[in-house]
Amino acid sequence: DAGERKPWLLYGVTGSGKTLCYIEMIQHVTAKGKQAIVLIPEIALTFQTVQRFYRRFGSQVSVLHSRMSKGERYDQFLRAMRGEISIMIGPRSALFTPFTNLGLIIMDEEHEGAYKSEQAPRYHARETAVHIAKMCGAGVVFGSATPSVEAFYRAKKNEYTLLELPRRASGTLPAVYTVDLREELKCGNRSVFSRRLQELIQRRLAAKEQIILFLNKRGYAGFVSCRMCGHVLKCPHCDISLTEHKNGKMVCHYCGYEQARVTRCPVCGSKYISGFRAGTQQIEEAVKKMYPQARVLRMDMDTTAGKEGHEKILAAFSAQEADILVGTQMIVKGHDFPNVTLVGVLAADMSLYAGDYRAAERTFELLTQAAGRAGRGRQAGEVVIQTYSPEHYSIQTAARQDYQAFYTEEMNYRELMGYPPAEHLMAVLVACEDEALLEKGMHYLKLYAMRITKNRKVQVIGPAAPAVGKVKDVYRKVLYLKQESYEILIEMKDKMEQYIELNRGFAKMRIQFDFDPMSGF
Repeated sequence: DAGERKPWLLYGVTGSGKTLCYIEMIQHVTAKGKQAIVLIPEIALTFQTVQRFYRRFGSQVSVLHSRMSKGERYDQFLRAMRGEISIMIGPRSALFTPFTNLGLIIMDEEHEGAYKSEQAPRYHARETAVHIAKMCGAGVVFGSATPSVEAFYRAKKNEYTLLELPRRASGTLPAVYTVDLREELKCGNRSVFSRRLQELIQRRLAAKEQIILFLNKRGYAGFVSCRMCGHVLKCPHCDISLTEHKNGKMVCHYCGYEQARVTRCPVCGSKYISGFRAGTQQIEEAVKKMYPQARVLRMDMDTTAGKEGHEKILAAFSAQEADILVGTQMIVKGHDFPNVTLVGVLAADMSLYAGDYRAAERTFELLTQAAGRAGRGRQAGEVVIQTYSPEHYSIQTAARQDYQAFYTEEMNYRELMGYPPAEHLMAVLVACEDEALLEKGMHYLKLYAMRITKNRKVQVIGPAAPAVGKVKDVYRKVLYLKQESYEILIEMKDKMEQYIELNRGFAKMRIQFDFDPMSGF
């Protein structure tokens, strides 16, 4: 109302009432004849969020999602243009809803990687929302229980206004137990479930309460770890885990370093060292075998393939037609199941050692969000985090639900290694059907990049093969440029584009530039 248009960052713990804040803000804006856009990261979150908005605003609300046909999306945009609706809910594409008098953009779960487009144009919805809001004179609110390091960094620098909701609206935060899987192995427990988790599942089933079992597969790459001591093999140059390849080599997808696969742990000498793998299907089968009386639902990419796959599973679990819900990250974000009193995180390390500098941040987010699903009703909740790295700061701070402590540690690491937001990163992504031509092109691109740095402390890293080095007979490579200044990197991008245009050798290559990439290529 005062005309202040600096973005707001609403940081509130899980269950603190962020959605209610959004509803009140939208009520305020629409009462003045303006429209609002609510961004949610993915379709799995749509069901419960849309229900809450429908209950309050009825036919004023419309929704977009990726399972809609082009015709259905076109119809929704037409309705917005004609003024038939005033609230649009959807993923990042909902940002482009052609409202005539936009008053507010809300971006819920702001930390989510889904807000970054992985195809050209490689835009991030956070930056785009700020730009669109500036053009329309609208307000922007980013909300999260675990804000992205970038957003919190900007709030600390006073580019965003920080608003906090430090307590739950009802109930208390759940009790969190961290279980060391190395100790379980030493005690002879080779099951997917720790002894404590087994005991708590039994107790919850007897009390007719619900359980979520979360397999932390996000950003999963075949990293190699020791089951006896927990040691993970990392790149000596990048502090990023090495990925196991079928050709018997372990590779860093950041700088290209590679070494032969090891058969014994270099720290403790144990032979229990291998790639870390598990799947939701195996977990579902293990649950059914151990608890034959339990009704089990599974939610992953396979079981939600249909147009309304997510809604059916979530509605069934919400109606208490199942006791245990097994799934990947889509089950732990934003959902509100009052009867869930136990959450089991089966393998916290799966995202912790993905070959990515954001791995600790993603792990903290997922564990905090997962813990946030427990105890949202009247009964107190409990959470069991199973890990081989109980001493890691992201797991310790997630167990305490202490974002500030996590942010401090993570920023120290980012500043030390020169990763965003401490410095900026530009990825040059190149694809070509001819592998020899690609190698040659990358060699010349790197030489040119080094030539135009002009002593400006631009670090040129690579070229390296990304996590998937070949897709449909097209080879891929990536080159990274690191610098504190966005402007210098943009200037270098412009020069590299001119260089590419002037040299016909690049004509058979597809080249894209990506700033501060959220994931690989």
